[in-house]
Amino acid sequence: ELTTKEVLTMEFCTGHKVDDLDFLRKADISPTKVAKALIELFGEMIFIHGFVHGDPHPGNILVSPRGQGRFSLVLLDHGIYKELDPKFRLDYCKLWKALISLDVQKILELGEQFGVGKYAKYFPLIFTGRTIDSKSALGTQISGEEKTRIKQDLNSLGMDDISSFMESLPPDFLVILRTDGLLRSILGNLGAPRHVRLLAYAKCAIYGHEEQSRLESGAINRITLQIKTSISYLHLRILIELARLLVQFNDYKHKAKDKLSWMLQKISREVLGWYKALM
Repeated sequence: ELTTKEVLTMEFCTGHKVDDLDFLRKADISPTKVAKALIELFGEMIFIHGFVHGDPHPGNILVSPRGQGRFSLVLLDHGIYKELDPKFRLDYCKLWKALISLDVQKILELGEQFGVGKYAKYFPLIFTGRTIDSKSALGTQISGEEKTRIKQDLNSLGMDDISSFMESLPPDFLVILRTDGLLRSILGNLGAPRHVRLLAYAKCAIYGHEEQSRLESGAINRITLQIKTSISYLHLRILIELARLLVQFNDYKHKAKDKLSWMLQKISREVLGWYKALM
């Protein structure tokens, strides 16, 4: 009775907006697990299938308190989908592999293929938050020196540069940028660590890149490729996890330093108080 000539009604889906933290808290659902499931879902769409939901704002993504792992994701509004060009999908997989390992030569080479030329040096900043010559570990905050350099570099860009960059991007790239921007906003609202997105995209990029080779190979070669893909992902995962541990170590170090400083100040005040009392 809800279907008309203009509207096809399939089913009623229960759930709450994906970034409804009050609901997640009451339902005892981990926001980080929701973020991980969401970014893996879209990573598979983008890198492996090349068929992407084009409007993933919070109103189109529900969390239902049913399914494995205590919840499931429900995608609504399937009116905007983009089927990525197969070559673009493979090149985008290569780009993410290069971004994770910060392979400067490969990033610049792919920039030429995407038609952006000299602006390819901004890909690491756009997607991973670090510069193309960054010394900061992946997934960590960039140094103050790098922030200053970025600000100077961006201030030197004019409207013509920005227009030229945007106009030179393939249409598929613009879809990806919009989709990734919406997803990053949701992950931020969920309080997910930065490495969640990086790990998911790294894994999907590796598997997406090897997918074509697997389809074109015999059974023995497919097994070899599967092993090679797993090793590549493991290598990238180790890089990201080491970076995350480094950040945690630095945080603990700063907290310990602050705690020690506070204790020393407290002891100094107490000693000074005793000294004044004795005098």
